[in-house]
Order: sequence, then structure tokens, then C-alpha cells
Amino acid sequence: MKLLVIGNGSTGVDAVTKISYINNHTGYFLSKVNENFQVGFSQFTTVYNHNSNLQNYDITATSIANHNLPSKKHPLFLFKLIGILLKYDVIYIFYPGSLGTLVGVLAILLNKPYGLYVRGEYFNNNRFDKMVLKNSRFMLTISPAFVPKLNKFCNNVEVIKPMISIKPQDLKQDRDYYNYKVINLLFVGRVEKAKGINELIEIAHHLKNNKFNFKLDIIGGGDLYEDISEVIKEKGLASNVTLHGQIADATQLQAFYNQANVFVFPSYHEGFPRVLYEAMAGALPIFTTFVGGIPGRMKHLDNCIEIPVKDADNSAIIITKYLKENATLEKVGLNGLQTMAKIIDGSLLDHEDLLLKTLDNEK
Repeated sequence: MKLLVIGNGSTGVDAVTKISYINNHTGYFLSKVNENFQVGFSQFTTVYNHNSNLQNYDITATSIANHNLPSKKHPLFLFKLIGILLKYDVIYIFYPGSLGTLVGVLAILLNKPYGLYVRGEYFNNNRFDKMVLKNSRFMLTISPAFVPKLNKFCNNVEVIKPMISIKPQDLKQDRDYYNYKVINLLFVGRVEKAKGINELIEIAHHLKNNKFNFKLDIIGGGDLYEDISEVIKEKGLASNVTLHGQIADATQLQAFYNQANVFVFPSYHEGFPRVLYEAMAGALPIFTTFVGGIPGRMKHLDNCIEIPVKDADNSAIIITKYLKENATLEKVGLNGLQTMAKIIDGSLLDHEDLLLKTLDNEK
């Protein structure tokens, strides 16, 4: 069987070497599936950023057939895409995304069987999405919260084990929730509006006005990086808030998780963010919005503390309240650690194993 996987991210192409780089988790997944099927991979391209921690797997060094797509505005884009689809027996689409929706519609027209990997919450935006969902042979998803919504379109929906590299030995068993003079807050994600970066700065401003002795580390790059840098200065937060940009080195990133006391994630929409798994593995108390697939795994005052979406004032009030309650922080931090332990050792199958099992059942 020839299987084509359609990504919903981007492949970084080095301008000099022409080597193509994809996300390492996606790369590992493709390599495992490629042991059983003849696998191809296709998604849009960007110029490779050597400092990126999102594009770090050299797909050109593998036997996976890599099909880099030009811009949708390219006159030959549609012809090239159809040509790629015709070469494969089954299509597996990372969803949602504009490319995934287009491929789903084309697969229906070409009578190509396909399945969906639903990893984001906005999978039912328009009639084309509904068409793609309704005609999918199967769906694999990242969060139990998505299952009842997807079952309205397909009766073959299963949840994968998260695509993360966290192992039992990585779980932090010795976090201290009481002995610190400065509260170290951590945010890891893109510095953009949809991740709640503006609310995050307002929360920091509120903490400063309430005389909290705190530091906030922001890890990640994004469209608002320069603007937020200026806002930090304007609000007098330069001594409290530090923008670190993208950190590609895993050991360096882990050091931030280890030295943090609290993880804050005010995002507007998500599938299920990998950073919450990382924070739970670090036994960090988590303040997060309950969007997308997050409420499928996270429970308020159990393994996290819920904050409202797009509401900096009330988020700040909640965070201020619970930063004074060390016992509550310890409870949610340790419960998050246990949640992560169950995910690692639980009954869920890895993405590649569940896909292979599903494809065998589809034969």
C-alpha cells in the first residue's frame, strides 16, 4: 500500500543545500509508518530557519518520498497536487488546515480513500470541512474532548497517545512548592495574539502592581515579538519579564521548566498543546485556558487551574489568588505529574501504531 501523509505545518527548505526539514515528531512518526508502508509526505514550504526548534528533521536523508508544494498562488499548484494524490492508494491528512481541506475535497472527487488526524479545534468551520469530515473513513485525534464532536461525522474515531518524547525518567519527582523567594512564571509558545501574549503581559503588570516578587520567562518567537518587547518597557516590566526567543536546544529549554514555579498558558484556541505535557512532566502548577482539546485532559483544581479566555483582568485575579495558596499549587502540580505518568504508561497506542492498526482494519 502506498500512503500519502498531508501535513498542516510547513517544511523548511535550506536555500543553499536544498535540504528539507520537518518537525522531528512528525519525522519520527513517518519513519515508523514507512517501515510497513511506502510513505510519501507533502505540505507547504518555507525558507528554513537554522534556529527553529520546529523544523529539525532532515526528511531528504530518509526513504520517505517528500513532495514539497509551491504556494497556492503558483499557476501549477493544483496540477502538481493532483498529480501527487494520484500516485497513492490512501491519504492521511493532518487536520484542520486549508491544505487538508483542499486535499480532502480532491480525494472525494478522485475517489481516493482517506483518514484524518484531527489535532486542532477548528475542524468544522464551513461546508467544505463538513464534507471532508463526513466522508473520512476514520479519524485519529489528540484529545478525548474531540471524540463526541467527531462522532457526529464518523463512527470510527480513536485517541492517540500524544506525540511526545517524554519518558518516565523525565518526570520531575522533586519539585519544591514552598521554598522560593521569587516566583518564576514560565510561558512557552509563539509570541502572537492567538496565544494570549497580550493577556500574559497584562497579568504580569497586575502582579507587579500587587507587589509580587516575580519573574516571567517567555520562550518563543512570533509576529508580535518586537511589539511585545516595547510594551514590556512601556509598562515598566523590564526587570520582571524576559523575552528569550526560540530555544532549539532541548537541555536549555528543560532548564527553564526546572527553574520555573508556575506555568501560564492563556491561549485562545488549541488542539492539545505539547507544552502542557512538558509542564505536567515537570510537576509545574499550570494556569491555562480551557480551549480546544485542553478540557479533555485538564481538570480545574485537579491537575491545573482554569483561567478565562481573552480576559486578562479576571485571569490576573485568579492567578494572584492561587499564587498565595502553596498547598493548592502543590496539589495541581503533583496531579499533573500523575496525569503525565498515566499518559506515558497508559493503554493508548502511539500514533503510528494506531494508524497501522486502523489501516489494517480498513483493508
